[in-house]
Amino acid sequence: MNNASLLILLLNVIGHRQDVATAFVSPITSSSRCEYTTTTSLPANIEASSTTSSYSPSASFDTFQPTEIDASNTPPNLQTILTSLKELKSGSDLRGTYAAHANSGGTIANISHLIKQVKGEGNGVALTPFASHCFGVAFARWLLQHEGDDASNHKHGTNALTICIGRDPRIHGERLADAFARGAESVDGVTKPVRVLYTGVTTTPSMYEFCRAGKCDAAIIITASHLPEDKNGIKFFSGSGGLDKEDIDELIVLAQEEATEWYNTGIMPPSSGNAGVLCSELVNFLPYYKETLKQAIGREVDPNPNPAKPLSNLNIVVNPGNGSGSFFSDLLRELGANVAGSLHLTPDGTFPDTIGVPNPEKKAMVEETMRACEDCNADIGVMFDTDADRSGFVLPRSIDANGVCSSYEPLNKNRLIALLSVIFSSSAPGATVVTDSTTSEGLNTFLEKKLGLKHFRYLRGYANVINKAKELQGSVMAIETSGHCALRENGWIDDGTFTAVKIIALLANSKGKGSLLDLISELEEMPFDEEFRVKATDGSLETTTAVFESVSKSLKEKCSVEDQWTLDEDNLEGVRVRLSSGGFFMIRQSLHDPVISLQVESVSEEYARPVALSPLFKLFSEHASVLDLSAIEK
Repeated sequence: MNNASLLILLLNVIGHRQDVATAFVSPITSSSRCEYTTTTSLPANIEASSTTSSYSPSASFDTFQPTEIDASNTPPNLQTILTSLKELKSGSDLRGTYAAHANSGGTIANISHLIKQVKGEGNGVALTPFASHCFGVAFARWLLQHEGDDASNHKHGTNALTICIGRDPRIHGERLADAFARGAESVDGVTKPVRVLYTGVTTTPSMYEFCRAGKCDAAIIITASHLPEDKNGIKFFSGSGGLDKEDIDELIVLAQEEATEWYNTGIMPPSSGNAGVLCSELVNFLPYYKETLKQAIGREVDPNPNPAKPLSNLNIVVNPGNGSGSFFSDLLRELGANVAGSLHLTPDGTFPDTIGVPNPEKKAMVEETMRACEDCNADIGVMFDTDADRSGFVLPRSIDANGVCSSYEPLNKNRLIALLSVIFSSSAPGATVVTDSTTSEGLNTFLEKKLGLKHFRYLRGYANVINKAKELQGSVMAIETSGHCALRENGWIDDGTFTAVKIIALLANSKGKGSLLDLISELEEMPFDEEFRVKATDGSLETTTAVFESVSKSLKEKCSVEDQWTLDEDNLEGVRVRLSSGGFFMIRQSLHDPVISLQVESVSEEYARPVALSPLFKLFSEHASVLDLSAIEK
């Protein structure tokens, strides 16, 4: 063997040994990380033979390569992880399909392969404990960067930057909470240490209240709201409210930096698995939030002959669907209401009862709540989604002289907006109500012509609607047809339980004066009101966008030749077309999913089919090779 060959062989051996040594070194690479150690990790260039993931290890990963062009020569496994962290963004939240991996001892390559497998099986972006850890680090660093080291910022009596974590009942929420807490507390704030509090199952709006009340500096809740139980996500709050989309972009960059550091070590940070949450303190803040809602009801009920029991004359069915809003039944009972007919009151992340994951827009949830109200002659039924930031209601159409209720109907969508607006037409005459783009023509007429309010229709997405309401002088409410509702008086936080406070107090004040539905009897409602969802078959947002832009262009051109169509020039989202007989139809691209939504409101289905649905089906059929058109075909 010549000298050159010997030198090359020697360098290869030395390089291999350095790789092995690096994988076993504790990743104490900077002053901003706790001292994690491991004795079971494999070298970075050797993959673990198995993980705790529920996904099949037999899948081939060779075909799932990162699609972004990377001019920096980022290694493919790292690029997969960095891209995945970015793809978790869903507006001002993070959302993904929960995917478990080993608590400790695995390699970063395991994470990359898991991400590819989840996406390859058609489940979208993976939300892993590793990702939660990285975002825990990112959030703590972001807060330190934005708040400085002034100890006077802290209302809770300590110099530490304090972050509170809550979750909805989904079982995997606890492991994500543990990973996030470990990540956040690994950040060294130098003059300001980071403390994490864990409050367990709670509601999304309560987390902002904890910040506002000074119990913590910032908070997150781990929830996927009404999405299927295999999904999860993270919502972020600071003392000034929920984080915006631009804030999430900054968090993503910081999380990617943290992921890169771990990639360079070749190992994963440890987590507790299902053994609990490792943090500075376990707390229970929910009773505090419950008390704030009780006080709000006491203020709203007027006259209030019995301050201790202001709801003693009401019979209420509460249906939280085994979600975080289960406490609301106890709250109402303590205020004197009869809640004996309530159902699904135990938080349970398996959602074992008939409706699945709770969603007040879901037909099955509405129908079972109506039946429960009928069984006990309830004055009202109250429904919440999983994390209780949205609510829906059921009310009787008729109430006889003996107080017997009958003909229960849903109070949701345009109806809910209309009834809440009735309240503000008295308390804030001439105020502005901001809604999403899908509200009806009849609602606009009711708000502006009947109630004397101003109606501003804006982009769908609760953060969009809330931010626009904050901008507009004189606005009092930001609300979507989905039930997301934020009020100026409640600090512009979307809160299903506070919406319920307003409706229940109105009911208490109107008891004996007929049905609340009578207050919106002049709201014009179309008999046919349906939404159809057209999906991209490849699950790609890029495909969805391309199709949407093409159909939108064709639709606008068609408006100039269709006698019964008038393009809504003031519409700010998608394409909205008014129909000559009344009603409208519109198409818009989903904010988060590879879906184009088609909403039609018409005098009848018989009218809607030839005038709206058939022409739209023809336009979409031009892209039939990449779309699932079954929803319209039916």
